[in-house]
Amino acid sequence: MSRSAILNATIQNQLKLADIETAEEAGAVLTLTRTAVLAITTAGTTITWQQEIRGYQITWATTTVTIPADGWYIIGLSMQFSVNLNNVFAVLIVNGVNVQSYNGFGDTDRNNFSFSMVRYFSENDAVQLSVFPSANCNLLQVAENGIAESPILHIVQLSGGVDV
Repeated sequence: MSRSAILNATIQNQLKLADIETAEEAGAVLTLTRTAVLAITTAGTTITWQQEIRGYQITWATTTVTIPADGWYIIGLSMQFSVNLNNVFAVLIVNGVNVQSYNGFGDTDRNNFSFSMVRYFSENDAVQLSVFPSANCNLLQVAENGIAESPILHIVQLSGGVDV
């Protein structure tokens, strides 16, 4: 192998290594639940989380989840209620501002609801979720992987830097 071929191969390897070093790595995850029933009202109730099922890099305290780094995240929330509801809204609150509302049923009597969303968050964004049911009721506690698990919140980072 000639000296120029070796030099070219070395340069190509260095370029590949530079690409790998600058690639974004996903890795932050969080799954939260409650250990007890939560009374919710038509005026809206912010979900208070009580137990972490799994977590890496994303922190939380009572009602607030703190995003660790800029990037795209997927959020999933599932809930089961003590009664059939005509409708329910889940509201995503970021840094104290209602940024998105998810309509659960739309004139159909049901007692469970889930939604998924993808959103770009900035580092240290404070995320909360509020629930607005069509009638006062209870948000039931059902274990993960149970029928109509509730309330279960999953947040998974899709892109952006974290300390992996």
